[in-house]
Amino acid sequence: MLNKIFYFFIHRFGLDVAADKILFRKVAKTSWYQGDGATMVTLLAVQLLTGAVLTLSYSNSIDTAYQSIEFITYHKTMGWFIRGLHYWSAGLFVVMLVFHLLRHLLIAGYKTPREGTWWTGVGLFFLVIIMSYSGYVLRWDERAVYAVKILLNILSNIPYLGDELILFVQGGSEINSHTLTRFFSVHVILVPGIMLLLVGYHLFLVIHQGTTSKIERRIPVETKEEHAEIYEAAKESSSEGEEFFPTTMASSGIMSFVVLLFGIILTLTLGPAELYPEANLTETSFPQEEWWFWWYSALIAILPPKSVPYFVVWFPIALFFFLISLPLLDRGPKRDMSQRPLWVIFVSLSVMGLIGLSALRMRSPWTGWPSQKLPPFPKEFVVTPGLEKGREVFVQYGCNSCHAVAGIGPSVGPDITNFERLLTREDIIKVILHPSPKIAMPSYQGRMTDEELKYVSEFVFVLQIQPRRK
Repeated sequence: MLNKIFYFFIHRFGLDVAADKILFRKVAKTSWYQGDGATMVTLLAVQLLTGAVLTLSYSNSIDTAYQSIEFITYHKTMGWFIRGLHYWSAGLFVVMLVFHLLRHLLIAGYKTPREGTWWTGVGLFFLVIIMSYSGYVLRWDERAVYAVKILLNILSNIPYLGDELILFVQGGSEINSHTLTRFFSVHVILVPGIMLLLVGYHLFLVIHQGTTSKIERRIPVETKEEHAEIYEAAKESSSEGEEFFPTTMASSGIMSFVVLLFGIILTLTLGPAELYPEANLTETSFPQEEWWFWWYSALIAILPPKSVPYFVVWFPIALFFFLISLPLLDRGPKRDMSQRPLWVIFVSLSVMGLIGLSALRMRSPWTGWPSQKLPPFPKEFVVTPGLEKGREVFVQYGCNSCHAVAGIGPSVGPDITNFERLLTREDIIKVILHPSPKIAMPSYQGRMTDEELKYVSEFVFVLQIQPRRK
């Protein structure tokens, strides 16, 4: 019955030819992990659907954007789930994209006759990075402003065009309402439109050229004519070929289902992305970037400071031209990873680098991470109500995100029990209200009340002299 209904609709809507060319065709057999492409299509569909729902309640004004995100998260029916699924599917999309790229580097998926498929894929790679970056700017919280300022800093290092690009991104001489509007247009209209066109053409090329089959990895292929002959023989073979529908779709669908299910589980257990305090353009904050950019942040942090302004400009450009030129530089016939040891080493080092740098960023020794955990008092320490209140203020204003107490906590700033010299209460208050421009610490003048300032300065003062008493 369902079969008859299916054929009725594809015939009445003139989809017979498309179905024959796309669904009812023979293809060379592939491995299950080649379902990464289908998985990304699934995640893209989730992104478009959840993104469309989010735009129904989102306001792209800097005066109301943050409140609209709060409304979606805390008041709109299932809003937290829609926003969470949008967030986690975006992160998983980036992971699958990197997996897809590295897999094709291993099996030379860029070689003839798939150069066009590779180049459209490279374009999609950079568009996805733009989408994954511009998306969290729309929350317009402290993380969003931090992200915008990082981008502006990168643009400022571009020779000749830097100032003009900054004015274009900001929509004026400073960050203003036009800034958010431009990021909204890029994330919701401009880039998705280009992506849909490129995805459509990329899929057309995949259907036209086929995916890298097992047999062509065993047999060296030098020309497109040789490839056409080998691929045609493979897909018609009873042992090397299969029907795209339902066989190939089923194997690809398993990977898509598992990844999507994982995204749903992450949404249900962890919820949407953390919403930081509303964006403040007059004060400095240092929240972390999204987890899929951790490796890049860590890499920049460990580079020599003098090289960073050049690296942030030239690294993406060099990566783009490297990927674009790869099909023109590597023209050899060998495609199996067992015959490409240098690429195996390169991909292995890349994976270890991504994981290692991300792990380093997780325990970041150079940037404060927000935390609500109260720092411990040293053993045998007499805790008064005033000191307990000071400890609470210490956490309330994020001081524990940078400063350790008695060796416990992050090492971004100095341990408050181990300053180079003994600070008086007046010294501590001065640092809190007017920190040196040489250190990455925001001023709390106008943010803390006099009472809060009294409590936290007393807490720091007593904690710093305690070790010296022993």
